[in-house]
This record gives sequence, structure tokens and C-alpha cells, in this order.
Amino acid sequence: MDGVNDGNDGRKCGYGQERGPCSRVQEPRTSQTGDGERPMPFSERELDATGRILREHCREQGMCDAIRMYLREPLDHWMETLRCGGDLGRADMAALAVGMSRILAIRDALLISIIIDEERCPREFLLDFASRPMLPRNARRLEELLSASFHDAATHPDMARCGRGIGMLLDIIAMVPESYHVQPLAVTGYVLWWLGDDRAMPCAMRALAIDEGCSLAAIVCSAVHRHVGPAWIGETIGDTP
Repeated sequence: MDGVNDGNDGRKCGYGQERGPCSRVQEPRTSQTGDGERPMPFSERELDATGRILREHCREQGMCDAIRMYLREPLDHWMETLRCGGDLGRADMAALAVGMSRILAIRDALLISIIIDEERCPREFLLDFASRPMLPRNARRLEELLSASFHDAATHPDMARCGRGIGMLLDIIAMVPESYHVQPLAVTGYVLWWLGDDRAMPCAMRALAIDEGCSLAAIVCSAVHRHVGPAWIGETIGDTP
């Protein structure tokens, strides 16, 4: 995982059943007002402004407090959608897109929330990790969770949960400019790799085509190339990628 950087489905209870995981979402989304219309996509200027506000709050309030305040509500909505299905609101998508782009610990928290259930990885830990990723107990706990998901052959993916997570990431990608696609694509690639899905490499390569410095996407490409996969699909070789 990278560090901090300034700069019943997945709509039908199964991932990728009716749309390619790297494709833009085609079906209409529900707006926050409930009028059934697809929300207006975000402009780069709009998201950049959100990023500047987050940066200012981090400077004024301190990183930990500012990130916790910024992330708490969208993370609650993200976790409920992972559990129950549904759609993220427009404000949530903006907050998560900017958060993933600006603070890589937020990206890592969202990734782990998809592949590990809330009983083992509660949202309070995710919030604490996102705001204090270098705290030894948080870094150690994240490594333990990733290692268990990689090495334990009895740890099988929750396909519905993964589908919902991929669906939300695709919804975000459909709403934001290309410069904000990198981290959602990288997370999607990682989840697909963990599922043993051949579409992991194309997602990761798309992220690298936009930003060749995306280390998570590079990790996915390396793992696929070396035929390294989680124990549940019988490809585990060596340490967690």
C-alpha cells in the first residue's frame, strides 16, 4: 500500500454480471434529490476546489482531526452501501474521489473495506487508519488483515460485497474527470485480482496509463504477471504483494 500523498449485486448481488468492471457505468444513477435523473458529472475545477478545502482544513485543524471530520459521513454511507446495496450520493462521490486522490490512506481504507467484512474490520478502525496510517497499531492491524486475506485459503471473498464496492468505484469513475480515475481504477484492479478475475490487469494498466507512478496499480500488474494470487484460488507465492 502507498502512504499519504498530497497531490443483492454491485447492483444485482454479483460483481460484473452486466457490465465490465472497467467500463463506464451505463445505467442511470439516482440523484440525491430522488428525482431519478443522473447527477451532473463533476468538473475538474469543482473537485480541485474540494481538495483545496481539505488541504486548508488539514493545515488549520491538523491532519488527524480534519480527515476524520471529512471522511466520517461519506464513509458511513460507503459502508452501508457495501452492506445493503444502493447508491452513493453526489456529495459522497466527490468526497471519496478527492479523498482517494489526495490521501492514499483513504484509498487503502476503502480497499480493505471491500475485501474484508465489517465484523473483522469495523468502520472506526477504517476511520482511524485513514487519519493516522503511520500509527504503529494501525499499520500493524492493516498488515495483519491483508496478510490473512492473502494467506488463509479458508478466506473466500464475499462476492456481493465486492460487487457493490466495484459498482461504487465505477459510479465514481463515471462522474469524475480522468485525472481522478487513477485511484478508483487501481482499487478496482486490486479487488478483481483478489477475486481471481482476468480483468484486474486491464484496470491496473488503465490507471498506469493515466499516472505511471501509481504504485498500487503497479503492484497489481506485477502480481498478475508473476501469477501471484490469494491462497483461496491456489496461487499464493511468497509474501503479500
